[in-house]
Amino acid sequence: MNTKNTWKKYRGELYQRYFSGNIIEVFVTDRIDSVRAKAELVLNNKIYIPTDIKLPYPIDRSTAGPSSGSLSIALTFINKNVKLVISQNQNEIYSLQKENGKFHILKDKKIFLENVEMMPILFHAPGQAFINLNNRCIYNCVFCNLSKRGFLHEYDEEKFIKLIFKASNRSDFHAVALTSGVYPDNVKTIKKMCNIIKNVKEKLPAIPIGVEPCISSRKEILLIKKAGADEIKINLQIPDKYLFDKICPDFHYNEIPNILREAVELFGKGKVTSNIIYGVGESDRSVIKAIEKLAKMGVVPTLRMIRINELNKKKLEEISSEKLPDISVNRILKIAHEQKKIIEKHGLTTQTFETMCHKCGCCDIVPFWDI
Repeated sequence: MNTKNTWKKYRGELYQRYFSGNIIEVFVTDRIDSVRAKAELVLNNKIYIPTDIKLPYPIDRSTAGPSSGSLSIALTFINKNVKLVISQNQNEIYSLQKENGKFHILKDKKIFLENVEMMPILFHAPGQAFINLNNRCIYNCVFCNLSKRGFLHEYDEEKFIKLIFKASNRSDFHAVALTSGVYPDNVKTIKKMCNIIKNVKEKLPAIPIGVEPCISSRKEILLIKKAGADEIKINLQIPDKYLFDKICPDFHYNEIPNILREAVELFGKGKVTSNIIYGVGESDRSVIKAIEKLAKMGVVPTLRMIRINELNKKKLEEISSEKLPDISVNRILKIAHEQKKIIEKHGLTTQTFETMCHKCGCCDIVPFWDI
């Protein structure tokens, strides 16, 4: 089905949604409520779908990101995108209901959001061929949820390039994004990434390409830029140095800002982003300080709430020597508003990105899109 689902803001709180060639106007009476609703869903990250509900699009199984290794679904409501892991628990807090051909989200069996729509996921994200090149990694970041499944081991550059070209025939294809675990080493990983970028750019020169590599030098950034990448994400990961050294023991905290400055010099302001993960025991002050530090050098931070699961919970609790503190909706919203103020102060916005997380908007509260 040839489907486009995009929103455009007009005067005040009026939106026009383009869906299947039709224009539907929607008045939003309380945007704050819709933001809080998304924050609740992001915090819980799970939804139960009754087996008798027929979905309009295939469900996704991501090999990277917050939903790594899990079946998930992307939903949209009032200009908000969210991606949720599909739970088998019938008593899950949130569940999907279909009534008279329309989807609703229930919370504790009561209507929470009406007229929610499912979005098709191209690869990992709506509208993007967002591909993980390897779900093995030589590094030992404790939070990492790279899938333990081995099917990606059989893929080489040619297979990934064919996947992207096949995806480019779909009407909802707008961008390419590449990420990867590091295996067997960073040199070979960067080379594979560059080969894919070159081949895609040669055939699809107008398609924006974003990359999320592990970078150790200016030379590697330059190789990726020369290959044809348009945007880059180089992750700070943990804002607090003490926690960083425990959670990302194979990396050097003080080297990352220098690498990010090199990336801004080569890619430009508004085309470099960096994950800041929170929820592992850091203070709000350390998160805000990291946002300020990155924005000051021209990097647009991506705030990512930690997703705790059976793969990382025990290891994270061992590092912190205590139970991880609960994250609240209020904290998610408070930090996101601070993020927006800081990046706006430095002349930046999330809307300069055409690829990766800021464009997708499913896993986080994204300034200038959600708030």
